[in-house]
Amino acid sequence: MLKILTVCGAGVGSSMMLKVYTQQIIKNEKLDAKVDATDIGSIDPNSADIIVTTSDFADVLRNTNAQVVKIDNLTDKEYLKTELLAAVEKINN
Repeated sequence: MLKILTVCGAGVGSSMMLKVYTQQIIKNEKLDAKVDATDIGSIDPNSADIIVTTSDFADVLRNTNAQVVKIDNLTDKEYLKTELLAAVEKINN
């Protein structure tokens, strides 16, 4: 099972929105994954397979082994889907 973390500054705003969108993609694509939302201050960057966050926070997470999906337009679900599935593909290969 893949572990996916969505990350924002406080862990209750944009990360929750990204969590919901990511869960929808996971469900529609029938992927085996768990999605949690967290804040940038309490994340262990090596505790996830994939991290979904904005470019600002992605720069903070440079020293991670996880695939980092950067999204700045939080309402662009197609972009999130494309990038998320590409990250899953990298992990599976």
